[in-house]
Amino acid sequence: MDKKRLFFIIFAGVFGFTQWGCENPENDQAELTSTSNNTLGSPSVGNGQTGQVSDYFYNFENDINASFYRFHPSILGYDYEKYYGLFQKDPPAMSYRTFPDYLVTMEPDDAPEYTRRYYIDSLSVQDSIVPDSVLITSTQFKNLELLEWDLDAEPSQQRYQLRNSNWIQSDTMIHYEETFDVSAYRAVVDTPFIETGILFVDSSEWKDTNYVFMADEQIRFTATFDFIRQQLSLDSLVFRENTDCNDNGEWDQHEEQIEDYNNDGKYQVLYEYTDQNNNGVYDEGTDIIIADYNADGIYGVVYEFEDRGNGLWDPAEVWYDINEDGQYDLNEPYEDRNCNEKWDGSESFTDANANNTYDDGEEFVDSGNRLYDATEGFTLKDIDGDGVPDKLLYTIQDKPANLLVDWSDQENPVVLLEISLNDDLTDRWGNVYTDIIEEVDFLDFKQQYVNDVDSVVTLYTRKKVGHIKHHDQFPEDYFITKSEWTTASGGVEERHYNYQIFYEQNHVNQVVYPAYFLPIGFYFSPGEIQDGFWHKRQLESEVLYFTSNGTIRDGEQVDTAYYDTTAIAIYFVEKSYTVETSQATVPAARKRYENDGSGTFTCLFDNSMVTDPEECPAVDTTFSDCFKVTRLLTMTMLGSGVQFGQRTESWLANGYGVVKSEVHVRWTEHPYMSDLTYNGTPDSSNQAWVGLNRLELASIQQSSQNGIFKRLTHPAQVIQLRDIANHPDFDYDPFRISTQAGIHTINLREFAE
Repeated sequence: MDKKRLFFIIFAGVFGFTQWGCENPENDQAELTSTSNNTLGSPSVGNGQTGQVSDYFYNFENDINASFYRFHPSILGYDYEKYYGLFQKDPPAMSYRTFPDYLVTMEPDDAPEYTRRYYIDSLSVQDSIVPDSVLITSTQFKNLELLEWDLDAEPSQQRYQLRNSNWIQSDTMIHYEETFDVSAYRAVVDTPFIETGILFVDSSEWKDTNYVFMADEQIRFTATFDFIRQQLSLDSLVFRENTDCNDNGEWDQHEEQIEDYNNDGKYQVLYEYTDQNNNGVYDEGTDIIIADYNADGIYGVVYEFEDRGNGLWDPAEVWYDINEDGQYDLNEPYEDRNCNEKWDGSESFTDANANNTYDDGEEFVDSGNRLYDATEGFTLKDIDGDGVPDKLLYTIQDKPANLLVDWSDQENPVVLLEISLNDDLTDRWGNVYTDIIEEVDFLDFKQQYVNDVDSVVTLYTRKKVGHIKHHDQFPEDYFITKSEWTTASGGVEERHYNYQIFYEQNHVNQVVYPAYFLPIGFYFSPGEIQDGFWHKRQLESEVLYFTSNGTIRDGEQVDTAYYDTTAIAIYFVEKSYTVETSQATVPAARKRYENDGSGTFTCLFDNSMVTDPEECPAVDTTFSDCFKVTRLLTMTMLGSGVQFGQRTESWLANGYGVVKSEVHVRWTEHPYMSDLTYNGTPDSSNQAWVGLNRLELASIQQSSQNGIFKRLTHPAQVIQLRDIANHPDFDYDPFRISTQAGIHTINLREFAE
């Protein structure tokens, strides 16, 4: 059997790498599709306000120790004043600090011997038999259990509501055996080895990567699922719209036209006067004359057409008497048999035998519907099976708004407000419709192909912590920062932290593990979703703040869109970046109290008196020299069509860095919390966002040193990411994978906490 030259890589234990490198967006290996807006090349934009980005974000050569109030989803609706007034304490805090004495510098490390592979005889097996299985799942469907007329809706909006069961689905597991050869090797790292940059390897942990070679032909498995399905019958009575507008049970041409008296191109009923006293006749001197349309000298009602009856005495249209008063009310549903969209009572007749009931042979007024009826529409269907289509007096509408009436008892027809399984009805003309909701056999045939494994090569290598490339021939300075915060759930506090890596080259860049979502069906609980994403296992670079030669400018806008092909799926990624001048008011650190020398302090927040000034709450500070930066991410998984959006709005103040920052997210299909799929009020783009967290500056301390002097007298120490966990300055906290947006940590599990 020929082997396919193309092989598939299966990751076991710790995931391996499918792509190396850390690239700027303009150098990204993903396929770039468009750059619709880019003002970076423009000499001037916006209102002309500019500033050095290191003044408005952070100068990482400074020792910065900041504190933020961190509003998580359950308290996101509070501001500082409301939270303090309710709980009499400050909101939860997040600390943020830089480490100017440490740099992550990237140096080449060419060691070809690390890629040499050694055969492991004890782990290699010939003709290995491995049990396997394939799960085949049926089509998902719901049973129709009940049709129920919605009496609570407005009369014009009333219709049948289809009450369905829960989703019905079945599956079967087919077990089989695979026979193939297994060859095992070991090496420090797999190939190809990096040519530039630095590779971080954790020598304490092995990972195994299986290179699986497949046979040319796949294995086919089939299954047939047998269901009893409840559905609307083929008659679809509730979707019919009556076209028999003279209610005679036969198809008719249009009504005869008499004359268009008022020359408006329509044939209708004309009133020649306004009936001021509503007595139904013209009263000279009281009623107002409109026109004598037919010039007969009499003012009344003129028909421009022959309002055709049906030659039958018609009882009142059947209605459901909600209040049981025996009188039709406008909010009560009825069977509109003559298409005039109003309820009609019975036709008047001469009660010859005084029994208050119409009897055959008695004279009656054969009324039309007071509307001009065009040629009646119809639906062609071969009812009697003679091969000749019959004209059925209805059309099909897109909503179940046809009120069904059972005429089994012609003297007492009944409105059917509820229709259950196997219910029947008889119409006015004696046609019987059985099983409006019917049961049918549903055979669902499914097949699934699986790859036939021909051989497996297992390579054991050390875990790669990270790899970052150079962008030019000079080493790059990568600055490390750290955020720390706590959360409380069920009375138990949990400490959290995260590291951020930044560097400045053309723009402010952030080194991250690229994060991607999976759609509904892959996660079933917050615990399984981790922090909401899956991540590539290599560090890559993305632009955090675009600058024009290190300058942040009002009116800057950069939009990009590209396809990102991953081992899981292809994602269409759209990013938008905008800058505008703004101001921000936050409870930042400033003087909180007045001291009159008496040993007590007056809090400026609420004028309360305290003996310990630390008990005084914060007072709002307004930063007017600010830029507001909005970063919008839209990620669409091709195939499934599921879309995730993330909007980060940050206010950068001159000399303070981030003073306020907010993260909102949105889903078209949330992976495990359906109530977060659509939430919030749609914005101008009809997108409904839900807040994840908000940071507001509480305090900041920073000490600056001359960069050149510091490098000469106190050069920064080089530290590798894997060594951070062993260093007391970093509290022995190891570097780990996470989803980041600036100084934010994106953790969707917070919605469930």
